[in-house]
Amino acid sequence: MREFPKMLYVGSTQSHKHQLAQNEDHEAELREFGFVDFADLESEVEQMSSGGMLGGASSEDFKNAFVPIEQFDAVSEKLVQKELQLNVAQTERDDFKTENDDLKGQLSKVLEENQQLKTVIDLFKAETVNATDAADYNSLTTPQLQKLLDEKGIAYLKRDNKETLLALLAQPVKTEE
Repeated sequence: MREFPKMLYVGSTQSHKHQLAQNEDHEAELREFGFVDFADLESEVEQMSSGGMLGGASSEDFKNAFVPIEQFDAVSEKLVQKELQLNVAQTERDDFKTENDDLKGQLSKVLEENQQLKTVIDLFKAETVNATDAADYNSLTTPQLQKLLDEKGIAYLKRDNKETLLALLAQPVKTEE
């Protein structure tokens, strides 16, 4: 028959605590603290008649219940330090959040400026291309201008002269949206 784990009890048959003994050494230790087999527990009536107080506790019960002041002070000091560290970390977090929000606002403004500059650059490029194209078109012959108009899909009449063809090339191209 397997003897362990074994349940041991302290208190009375009506009100008791139990502990599980894992081996012989553990059982011996528990028995030193007053643990017994359930059958050996006294009833509350027997405890009261033998001088024990119902529900009472002895100094032995509280032997390990209190923490020394030095240990309590050390834990308290650690708690205060951790609270200070937490406050510093929360302040830093709030500062970083504010800085992050400021940077997001600056980024938004810079992106808007960037878009505006891109628009200006695109307009400048279009003007430069048109001016360059006009200068280059003047050196072309009428058949070369007609070929260029054909490539761009611009309609013209075969009898149109060079000035008319140049005017057709200078017109802004309508794009489908």
